[in-house]
Amino acid sequence: MSKYLTVDDTDYFPTGTVPTESLILRASAIIDGYCKRSISLSTYTERIPLTNGRGHLSYYPVMNVEEVKGRAAYGWTGDNFFGVSEFETVDPNYVDIDRRIGTVMCGGNLFGSPYTELEVTYSSGWDPIPEKVKVACGLLVGQVASNPNSNVKAKKDFDFSIEYFGSGMVNPEIADLLSEYKIRSFR
Repeated sequence: MSKYLTVDDTDYFPTGTVPTESLILRASAIIDGYCKRSISLSTYTERIPLTNGRGHLSYYPVMNVEEVKGRAAYGWTGDNFFGVSEFETVDPNYVDIDRRIGTVMCGGNLFGSPYTELEVTYSSGWDPIPEKVKVACGLLVGQVASNPNSNVKAKKDFDFSIEYFGSGMVNPEIADLLSEYKIRSFR
């Protein structure tokens, strides 16, 4: 579970907010949900299809590639006579990965057959946590502390009506702070 601030990081919380561990965990979970990923350094294993030797990893920036396995288009005889080839270990030095955006380029196996699919185990994220994420987490802690029921969109005491299922805790200011950390499906 991600935790982007500590109770001692008082510079990031709005004035008058008393931060607790549970509020920080809740705000961090909101950030992970909005960005559709963990901002902190995490390890992923992902199978990616290759088209003309190119593919994309889902999470970036790529910090470290731990293991790469490839599935060749054809078996060792040059056809699928013996069935679909199995995954074989590939030296990570033979795979070209643009660590900034997660683009993968890979040639063929030892027998010259191109790879059609890779299984990559890698770590992605930021260490240390960027300042923008810390500021967004502090703002979310302030919002969650002031509004314990985040599902309430509007509340009118005059006629006792409550409107539930608000649009969410991420306002435009927080969305702007987190914009560069949000997963994009196309690069």
